[in-house]
Amino acid sequence: MIRTGGFYAALFGALGAHLPFWPLWLSDWGLSDGEIGAYLGAGIVLRLAAGLGLPVLADRREARRLTLGLVAGVGAALFVAHLAVGSKLALLALTMLTAGVFSAMIPISDALTGAAARVHRFEYAPVRAVGSAAFLAMNLGLGAALAFAGTDAILWVIVLCLLAAAALGATHPGGGKVKGAERPTLAEMRRLVTGRVFLTFTAAAGLAQASHGVIYAYGSVHWRALGVPEATIGMLWAAGVAVEVVLMAAFGPWLVRRFRPSGAIALAGGVGVVRWAAMTFDPEGAFLWVLQASHALTFAAAHLGIIAFIARGAPDRLAGAAQAVMQAFGTGILMAVASGAAAIAYPWLGAGAWWIAVAMSAAALILAVSARKMWDGGPLPA
Repeated sequence: MIRTGGFYAALFGALGAHLPFWPLWLSDWGLSDGEIGAYLGAGIVLRLAAGLGLPVLADRREARRLTLGLVAGVGAALFVAHLAVGSKLALLALTMLTAGVFSAMIPISDALTGAAARVHRFEYAPVRAVGSAAFLAMNLGLGAALAFAGTDAILWVIVLCLLAAAALGATHPGGGKVKGAERPTLAEMRRLVTGRVFLTFTAAAGLAQASHGVIYAYGSVHWRALGVPEATIGMLWAAGVAVEVVLMAAFGPWLVRRFRPSGAIALAGGVGVVRWAAMTFDPEGAFLWVLQASHALTFAAAHLGIIAFIARGAPDRLAGAAQAVMQAFGTGILMAVASGAAAIAYPWLGAGAWWIAVAMSAAALILAVSARKMWDGGPLPA
């Protein structure tokens, strides 16, 4: 449990440095605001390919730990290579390559953690909460340090965290061949992920998570336009993650047992409908803080539902592939759709763009209820 938590701390520490702060490094390198957005968006295809292909390959070769360690190590080397980059074309190539690092690591690590939790008898949610806590700590700590350390500190923090993740991932306690299991075939993977139950869960969870694409793209921009100070905007984001940590650490196991995987996703969809609809009224003050705190349910509940569904429904030797498909569809394709739709709607509708998120959450709720009726909680055919 401690080693698994350590791995999540390293992985999400790197993410906590990369997601909010890497655009600052790109800006100091010399990219314009428009170029930064274009460079970061250019890696979407590679993110999807790496996020789906590498976990499937890891399952197929029975090499999750090796794959996880290699991807993290290569990722560290790619970020170091940024120090020598001398042209925009080379920087674009590195940006696209690094885009696949985290998208490949997350589904493999979640599959390994699910296996470790079963073998060593611990709950997934509190261990995963360590990752969210590390993300939050990195947001706050690195943000404060940049004033005197400079933006190269962002790069070196990412490198050190990825090197730690490489070492911990290569020795992850959830690794090794599943006892008595045959090597999974592509046909088995295809049967699992194209089954009616799996597709319904994938769509429900994907829509619940992708509904956040609107706030990720325009939340800070809209709040600033409403006059919310930038320091308060940062605290609003931190508050959402902090409540997510509390939910996962203290109530995550209970939530999944009480509501079951489908119920956890339905809860995320239902709360999402309320949260995003309320956002269309441009709430202020305490109400805005309450809505931001509901992130613990709209995002974390869906994530816990996904993990529990795969742990109970997918054979362990196919868990990496199952995680990859879920992630590629939800935080990949559907998230890109939500962000793209918001980019079209927000300039015209302003707060009306939140209705995109409302529609996605409502669809997630309906599909999760349907999934509850069609799945008895047992293993899926593969």
